[in-house]
Amino acid sequence: MTVTKNRGFTLIELMIVVAIIGVLASIAIPQYQNYTARAQVSEALSVLIGVKARLAEEYAFEGTFDNISEDEKEKIEGLVTNTRYVNGEGIEIFPSGDNIAIGIAMRDDQDASVAKEVRGTRLRIEMYAAGGAVKWKCMPAKQKPMDKKYLPGSCRAEVNDDF
Repeated sequence: MTVTKNRGFTLIELMIVVAIIGVLASIAIPQYQNYTARAQVSEALSVLIGVKARLAEEYAFEGTFDNISEDEKEKIEGLVTNTRYVNGEGIEIFPSGDNIAIGIAMRDDQDASVAKEVRGTRLRIEMYAAGGAVKWKCMPAKQKPMDKKYLPGSCRAEVNDDF
């Protein structure tokens, strides 16, 4: 009579594999959530492309932002539309001489599938004139700021409190 030996994994081996998968998942899931939130915030930057172009044009013609009237602000704010993650009605413009700040809000409703980490928070974009060139930087807004770790890499600058 021939004896065949059972082949397969032992219970200990299977438990080790499950433990390894659990550790990997505990690291990967939070990183994926951060990545998703940053991608949604990036949409806010792309929504502002038209506004940035319009304001750069305004500065090129006027040499200052102090001449922007309330009607002009409304027209510029009208360039921003609601998107899946961005509240287009939550844009605000704050001119101050050679500087201007733009605040934009992420959607606050749960139906919009905005990551809970950035839901209802605000992003601030500043434009400033430096040596005849127009430069931009972005950062968390002063009211309802988002955590810096959710900003795209190009936006991790210090807040300029001058205006």
